[in-house]
Parts: sequence; C-alpha cells; structure tokens
Amino acid sequence: MAVIPPDGLNASSLIAAKGAELKFWIIKTNESAEKKVLNVSGTVETLRSNLAAYYGFDLTINPRVETINVPTVDESIRDRQWADLVTLGVEWKETIKAGKRFKLLEPVLDTSKHSVESILSMDQDQPNLLNEETVVHASPISLNPTSASLGSVANHSEPGLRTSTSLSVHNMTPSSEILSTKPTQSTSVSMSSSAPSKQNTSAVQREASILDDISTVIAGLQRCEGLRQVIEQIELGQVQSIRDRYGPSEPGRRGTAHPSWPKYSNLVSKRERIHRVLTQDFAGDKDRFFNFFTVSASSSKKRKRQTEPSAPTEHFRSFRKIVEAIPWCENDISVERQNAEYFDSTGEFSKVEWGNRWGSRNSWEIWRELGKERYDKKGESKD
Repeated sequence: MAVIPPDGLNASSLIAAKGAELKFWIIKTNESAEKKVLNVSGTVETLRSNLAAYYGFDLTINPRVETINVPTVDESIRDRQWADLVTLGVEWKETIKAGKRFKLLEPVLDTSKHSVESILSMDQDQPNLLNEETVVHASPISLNPTSASLGSVANHSEPGLRTSTSLSVHNMTPSSEILSTKPTQSTSVSMSSSAPSKQNTSAVQREASILDDISTVIAGLQRCEGLRQVIEQIELGQVQSIRDRYGPSEPGRRGTAHPSWPKYSNLVSKRERIHRVLTQDFAGDKDRFFNFFTVSASSSKKRKRQTEPSAPTEHFRSFRKIVEAIPWCENDISVERQNAEYFDSTGEFSKVEWGNRWGSRNSWEIWRELGKERYDKKGESKD
C-alpha cells in the first residue's frame, strides 16, 4: 500500500525544499507512522533522497508544474515573532498578578473627531455586569468591528422606536456580528466592562499563585545541590510539579511536552534517578543511603576554612556524580554476575549462590567491595 505524504509534499516541492522543510516533513512522516522511519539528521541531499525513496517520488523527472513561492524559514522573522510572544507573556503574567483579566483585544471606540456630551443609562438587560458608562453623540461615528462586540442594536423598523439607537458594547471576546444599520445623527453608545465576579477573581488569583509557585520551585531546584536537599525536593513533590506542568502528557512522547521542557528535563530526570537509587537499591533506608554516600570533610573540594569552631557539617558526594555513576555501577555488577561461581547446576545464574556470596548487600555496596566504585571517567573514587 502506497504511503500518503503530508500536505504540500510532492516531487516538485521536494526538489525545491530547503533543509528546514525537509526536516519538518520527516518529523510529520515519523509522527504519521508512529515510529521513527526516517532520520532527521544528515545533509540536505540525504534528507531529500530519503523522503523520495520513502514516498516513491521520482526526482529525476522534470516536474511539469513549477513550484512557486516555496516557503522558506526566515530566521529574523522567527526571532521577532518569539520576541513578541515573550513580551506578550510578560504582560499577561503582570496582568494576572494584578488580579485582572488579560485581554488580547480591548473594546475600541473611535471618538477622535467627536466630543463626549452626555451619559447613557445602564443596560437594563445585564445591570449586574456594567460598572462604567460613557456617552458619545456622533454624526456619524465609527466602531471597530474587530475590537468590540455589539450586545444589542435597536431595529429602526420597530414601531415606537426613538431616533437614537442604543448600542451596548460589553467586555467579551470579539464576535462575528456585523453592524449593518448605519447609526442616525443622534446615536448613543454605552461602553461597559464586566465586573469580575468572586469566582473569576479567585481563578485569576489561583493562576497567578501557580505561576509564582512554579517559578519559585524551579529557582529552588537550580540552587540546591546537596544530596539531602535533592531528596527532600522529590518527596515534597516539587520535582513532580515541574514534570506535570512541562513534561510530556504521554510518557515517552517528547512531542507532547511543553516547549520549555528541554530546559528542565535534565533538572527533573537527574533528581528522579537519584531518588530511585534510594527507593530501589537502598529500599528507602535513608540512614543507609546517606551514610554510604557520605565523604570525609578532607575529600570535599568545596570545604572552606572555618575561622571559628562550628557544628559538624555533612559532606555528601555530589548527587550529579552519583547519577553519572549509575550506569557504571550497573555495568560492573552485570559483568560480575556472569562469573561461574554464581551459576547453578544447569548453568544459569542463581540468586541463591549470589546471596551466599553477598548476603543482603545491594549493588552499590557490592560495587564498592569489588573495588570498582568510581565517580568520574578516570576511575577515581573521590569527587
């Protein structure tokens, strides 16, 4: 069965495509196949030929229809777009902190050529939503249809209607309604904004609180390096809160993660791995765990001279070096398990023989007794 290419991908567009487009189509191809069928790295020609081979395009045939205006990636435009988004994000956060509702578009009334002369009455249909009123008499006036929604427009054909037409503009999202009736010379426009209810105020306050909490947690994780503090961060749920907010919504699928996840993934994963050492290798025994990774004060490179006597300070091995040593420990233990002394009569690995040799020691303790414990690539045991 022929594989259906993504929209916009054909022999013509493939010939004219640049590196960015080729990588984009490869990503779409892998997502459609739900597995990695094409590699996103390589030269432009390699990417082009791989796509052509996968979809069966013949690039040797001169296409009859030339590709016009093939989209290209303009770095400067993209940078400006990201800068605008960052500015918008800062404005949004400050608005939320102030307890207000952030709006992309504010209601706009063009009154540059007209004077304010009187005050309109409050909209009777929704009196609890109005807190400000402004009257504009214009001849004629213009409203920006993309910036405000017209709540109600009086129909001139209705019996008994006065000459002035009342327009209520409420604080809501832009509507697709279009004002087709031209206002008469004496036209009254009521500009009003929604007073935030207790529920809305509570919601924005919670949102602002969450933003502040997440920022505080991230800053705390970045500052704390001590082994005991790292374990506390895990147990307090701080690390999980970062994964929940920025990590992939589907385990193992990075494409479902927040765009900021690459900045925090190492911060989170290293702490999760060190916590697994505690819970799995040391069976949650904190005393045994911290004692094992305690180093003498003289071996700590960060120890400073004390001018006055002080209470004893804990010195633990760097948690980053412990994380780095995890695969080395696992590999050395795996090699040790291949020794014939741990095999039973059938030639298979025997947990009984292993237990007879090492008792209740865990992998890290066995690793130390084997003399293979190390925390850098040169094989040195000290930090």
